[in-house]
Amino acid sequence: MKRLLVALLIFCADGLYAQSLFQITFEGDEIGKFPTAWASRDQKNMAAVYSVQAEGEKKYLHADAHNLSTQIYYDKKWDIKNYPILRWRWRAVMFPTGSNERIKDGNDSVLAIYVLFGGFPSVRAIKYIWSDTLPIGTALDSPYSGGTKMFVVRSGRALAGTWVDEERNVLSDYESSFGRKEGHPVAQGIAILTDSDNTSSRAVGDYAEISISLPQ
Repeated sequence: MKRLLVALLIFCADGLYAQSLFQITFEGDEIGKFPTAWASRDQKNMAAVYSVQAEGEKKYLHADAHNLSTQIYYDKKWDIKNYPILRWRWRAVMFPTGSNERIKDGNDSVLAIYVLFGGFPSVRAIKYIWSDTLPIGTALDSPYSGGTKMFVVRSGRALAGTWVDEERNVLSDYESSFGRKEGHPVAQGIAILTDSDNTSSRAVGDYAEISISLPQ
């Protein structure tokens, strides 16, 4: 029975791995340091905001933004028609004070993960946020750019301090945001942003286990 259970676990793990185009973890990074596979246009502040931390044997990305907005990104191209499913884990720790993502003066989020499309200067993005104030299911344009479409996938503080698993169909969100003109829209990468500059406050949150997969 024990051998059968072990074999079943191995089979399930292999099956899940085969469904994923790629997975992003922080297991190979040094604790307390900026993650090696990521980059930012804000070289000055990226390591001050983002660092790899650990709980037991599991590593994750910790973000602590004091009156800052520093986005980091992971370069990776993929066809979202063939691999549309984005999965990740995140944990809200401290919410920016007085946030409201509908307006520029309140456009701060404790947690946000992007899928990036196009290239400079015509960058488009789908941004998934954990909002303090906007309800789950809200879809809106960024107050800074019509090329960034925001989706509220988590809201409020009831689950603050708890790791939460998320899943989105990026293709469906892309088509509802930008239409169906492109036969095979190609993503250019993933970005992360925990920010607090518009509210002049502080935001703290964690990210882990980001993956792109086939639909089940």
